[in-house]
Formats: sequence, C-alpha cells, structure tokens
Amino acid sequence: METITLYRPKLEELNFRQSLLGDPDTMAYNHAYGGAIGFPRKRWADWYARWVEDGAGERFYRCLRCEATGELVGETAYHYDGEFGGYVCDVLVSAEHRGKGFGRQGLELLCAAAKENGVKRLVDNIAPDNPSAGLFRRCGFRERLRTKEYVLLEKDL
Repeated sequence: METITLYRPKLEELNFRQSLLGDPDTMAYNHAYGGAIGFPRKRWADWYARWVEDGAGERFYRCLRCEATGELVGETAYHYDGEFGGYVCDVLVSAEHRGKGFGRQGLELLCAAAKENGVKRLVDNIAPDNPSAGLFRRCGFRERLRTKEYVLLEKDL
C-alpha cells in the first residue's frame, strides 16, 4: 500500500482544492447538499489565511500527498463548531484515488495532528447514506447522535 503524508499547500496550490471540490465524481457523496462545490480563485487568499495560516488553532487544513509520487490525492481538515460542541473533521480523497487506503491513512494522520495541536475530541456529521461512516467507525469513532439529516460520530483523542 502506498503511504501518504499531510502536506501544507502553498496559496497557488489551491487549484488542487478547486478541482477536487468541483469534481462531480469526487463530490458524489455530497448529493444531499448539492454535489460539487465552487471554489473560485477570488476566495483563495481569505480562505487560505483562515484555514492554513490560522495561528489560533480554530482551523486546520492539509492536503494528502502520496509519498512515492508527490501527487496530491485528497485533503483533510478540522474546525471548531459550537453547534456540535467540538472540532468537526473532514477527509476527502479524490474519486480516482479511492480504494487505496488513503481515506483511513488521512483520517489517522488528521487525528494525530489534532491531538498534537491540543484537540481533545473530533466529530463529524455524515449523511446517513454516506458510506464513509464505516471508515470513521473503523478508525475508532462512535455514534453520538442520529437524525434524519446526519449521523454525528465522535472520537476522543
């Protein structure tokens, strides 16, 4: 299995995020919320300042990079959300790279980075029909709440 690492992108590398979010196959899991998402260049600088350069620790974002090829294969992030009472996490692997274990590695790397940054618990709200819930459970997340709109999974770090 190929190994991935967390990679802090440069501002100009956000074109990867733009293509990732705009890809209908990659974003198919997001069908309940509209599918693909626009991420226009005019938003990059502000977004980058809040998600990548945030010194307060409220947000964290990294790309997932294949060690062997240097290719970006996905992204991972967390941010504090008062509604959920914790840090909501996210792992997204491009459709073409799914099934290679990158999702699990990415989630494990994110959990380790969050713990290192002083985060005590991660949560994620996942649509009930999203198969990634199984990935989160295999990585030690447990169900805290279930509604018609989402399943809230959590893990103490």
